[in-house]
Amino acid sequence: MTDLDALAMFDRCGFDFVHAAAGYTPAQLQAHGIQKDRAKQLHATASVLCGPTSHTKYQARAEEGARINGHRLETLAYIVRSSRVLRDATARWRYIEQLCNTAGDLVRIRHVAADLKAELQTPEPRVPRARVTHHGDGLATLRLTGPAADLQGVYDAAKHDVAGWLGGGCPKADYVVRVTANLDLGDYVRIMAGEGDDVRVHFDNGVIVSGEEFVRMQLEELGSIILVGVMDGPVNAYHARFAHPKHREVMLADSTTCTWKGCTRPASECDAHHMEEHQHGGETTPSNLGWLCKYHNSQAARGTRGHTERRDGQIVYVSPYGNVTATGTDHKARAEHRKPDPP
Repeated sequence: MTDLDALAMFDRCGFDFVHAAAGYTPAQLQAHGIQKDRAKQLHATASVLCGPTSHTKYQARAEEGARINGHRLETLAYIVRSSRVLRDATARWRYIEQLCNTAGDLVRIRHVAADLKAELQTPEPRVPRARVTHHGDGLATLRLTGPAADLQGVYDAAKHDVAGWLGGGCPKADYVVRVTANLDLGDYVRIMAGEGDDVRVHFDNGVIVSGEEFVRMQLEELGSIILVGVMDGPVNAYHARFAHPKHREVMLADSTTCTWKGCTRPASECDAHHMEEHQHGGETTPSNLGWLCKYHNSQAARGTRGHTERRDGQIVYVSPYGNVTATGTDHKARAEHRKPDPP
């Protein structure tokens, strides 16, 4: 056996070393000639994977997966160490079990772990708060959590000239507010075709009108109306008195933030992303558009960090491993909620 063969065998026996270290203190492991940092790593990993627990079935499945996949010690130590952020014991063991049963090196395990944490850990509810960090060079960073509209106004007023904003009494930006109504197309209408900037709506009595005519018939007194189809998502937008450039306005019916998983960048700072890329035949229509901030728009273009798409009328984020997270408005659920109860 060559030295390289020995190294390969050593890497595949990670769980054997963890099992052998069970019950030993770091000091006792050091007495065997193991270096201090390695002794601490072994002790911490063995305490979880081989120690007493109320989740013995999870623990047994984790061991089986770790042995089958030949995870090395560093990978097992990472799985245990990174699981500590999960406060719920069952969620923590589900995380450990699934990662131990995931094939691949540490880089692969880290990628899967990021998606798992997001699925298993319920985020703590946000509360209004303020935090400041002083950097020691005369500058500081202020972090605020509060009502979205108020803080957006502060951000928009300050972003181009922070020093001037601070010296001017910290005003908020003023906004013109316009009422927008999302109008669900029920069973009595269906979208016939998208032609140019408009759609045709077909009533069950055979009458066909343009989307703008339909809106004026139904809700002419409102400032702006968005047609939303159950399966197609937002379809078109209308103003009561005249047509208007529509795409970005229509998209607000799907989401008011970036539709990448976990991103809350407001739509005003996002690009209108083609979920089916334009270069691959994707059309510039509302059903193919979704908000992505500039960073996540660039990540979607790479094709290795996940992507967004529309499923059953709702925009979802799909991870590189196929995990799906809804990030847009569920138009189908809204339509079901609006249906009257049967007599």
